[in-house]
Amino acid sequence: MKRVVIHKYNLLVFLFFIGVTLSVLSTSGQKNQHEYSISCGGGVSAFFYQPHVKNSNSIGFYGDAAVGFTGFFSPQWGIHTGLGLGLNNVSVKVKELNTITPKQIDRNNFPFDLYTTLHDYQENHQIISLYIPLMLQFQTAQEQNRNWTKGKKAGYYVMGGVKALLLVSNKHEAKVKSLYNAAYYPEFDNWAATQIFAGLSKFDGNNTDGNLKLNAMISFAFETGLKWRIGKNTFLYSGVFFDCGLNDPFKNNRQPFSLYIYAEKLEHFTLLSISKRMHLINTGIKLRLAFIKATPEFACPYQGRVRNK
Repeated sequence: MKRVVIHKYNLLVFLFFIGVTLSVLSTSGQKNQHEYSISCGGGVSAFFYQPHVKNSNSIGFYGDAAVGFTGFFSPQWGIHTGLGLGLNNVSVKVKELNTITPKQIDRNNFPFDLYTTLHDYQENHQIISLYIPLMLQFQTAQEQNRNWTKGKKAGYYVMGGVKALLLVSNKHEAKVKSLYNAAYYPEFDNWAATQIFAGLSKFDGNNTDGNLKLNAMISFAFETGLKWRIGKNTFLYSGVFFDCGLNDPFKNNRQPFSLYIYAEKLEHFTLLSISKRMHLINTGIKLRLAFIKATPEFACPYQGRVRNK
């Protein structure tokens, strides 16, 4: 619970920093044209483990939609923020999770080492999140012709920063197919794996599901691509994005898989912690339609007048 409170405090600091940034832009960027935008994106979502978990894979999809504001403090540099809605559906599959528990004592007071294998562990997450980006944007210079059709050449842009995510819903399922136990007796150099009464054999697994709500996550964000001028006051951004979570918001809801060494432990089965660090990664294609405020055309005060001679 303490970690969740800390993450929410960081989110409040993040929102305060955005407010200060926008106030600075409003006073220092009076001569630059700010952009208002709507965007959508989609692609692949996955969990990245450090260190890597052997015989594991993770794959899913991600989609989002957002409204945004980019305040430019020079023709090529600006700060982007906004509000977005993201959706993840991502799965994890691990073929085997192995644990060795040494120096166990059986009913006859003989020492043994317990070898435990969890077979076919799976997770599935459906995550709905609200996010606020704070990203620094750089773009190549584009001509500011009155006749915009002469300046339709595409420019390049790159954005980098962070996103603060509030996970409003995380429906999850986790299951393990079976648990297998075998005992090795060093004193006799022998194995035992059929004594069900002693917890040695193959046993059925278990599953769990739930909905973890109101977690916070900070994510590194990067985006790059082309910026097209498609109208006098309209631009189209087309690019690719990469987001990587910097913290695991579900860490407090996980238990080390090394705790599940007997079948009776599976009665309280939950999400498993299978690596030290777990990062949620999203990558794909982003489209953004941006608008600038129309600048009034200059009108000559003598236009239409005829000088009398």
